[in-house]
Amino acid sequence: MFGLAGSANAGDVRDNIEDRGYLRCGVVQTSKFPVKDMGEDLCRGLALALFPDPKAVKLVSLTQRAAGQELAVGRVDVVALANRTSLSHQGGHVNAGSLFVNSLDIAILFKGYKVRDLSGKKICSLDWVDKTELAIFGQKHQVSFGVLSYKTEDELLQAVKSHGCRAVALPRVEQAIFLKKVSGIFPTPFILSSISSSNNLGMLVSSDDEEWKAIVRLYTGALLESERRGIHSQNVDYIASSTVNPDLQKLLGVKGSFGEDLGLDNNWFYRVLQSYGNYEEIYMRHFNNGDIMLERGPNQLTTKGGVLTVDGLR
Repeated sequence: MFGLAGSANAGDVRDNIEDRGYLRCGVVQTSKFPVKDMGEDLCRGLALALFPDPKAVKLVSLTQRAAGQELAVGRVDVVALANRTSLSHQGGHVNAGSLFVNSLDIAILFKGYKVRDLSGKKICSLDWVDKTELAIFGQKHQVSFGVLSYKTEDELLQAVKSHGCRAVALPRVEQAIFLKKVSGIFPTPFILSSISSSNNLGMLVSSDDEEWKAIVRLYTGALLESERRGIHSQNVDYIASSTVNPDLQKLLGVKGSFGEDLGLDNNWFYRVLQSYGNYEEIYMRHFNNGDIMLERGPNQLTTKGGVLTVDGLR
């Protein structure tokens, strides 16, 4: 059964969005284009939940440094796929829905090598990568290795091509992009993923506005719940017209009310599914295509062994 935890206190964010007639959604600019592009899709989907007009959204390009401040002063209503702990201005906002974990991947490059073979060898990385998880990795597997850290990706690439690294440690998106560049030399790396949530990307909103936080949380939860229920853009019309399951009828706006107490109309999530699909469809569109092939890994639902929480929208 679907529900919301408690009643949401009214706030100014939704009122301001209604008055201006569109959502202002911040997207952190990054070299990780799949993350940026997925964030933009999530912005458009949230806007469609609020307005029937698919153009009722303004995407605001933000730097990582400025994102927290822009949210705090109200220049954006939400920031999509950002890491709250990495923003320079951390106060006054919360993660209303985690949708991507860019955890550290360790790629052992040489065929036949396993974790124990890293003992006494070099793992290469980049200067900006947090090495804490590497230390935890070594303790967990009881192996001692050296770490070579490079300032630029070009330097790392040259080190790998010259066989100066037994393994590469990068966050999983950066790792997938990097491994594609060296696939001609190392076609079958052995990849180990950490399950740390230190790089947990979600929808950041003001912590002072309970109503807006509840709306964004409902939106992210519905994306995950619809995947769990097997409802997607290709079958949503059929399910809406044929299901007798009261939970699905409510989710798709056929019967009952879903988000009405938050000012949403009954068809809000039906619109989102038709246009953008469930979480799996959004993920596959950006991370499983001709440019990048990134397995779900920790970004599976908890029901499938991942870390993305599905709680029945309670």
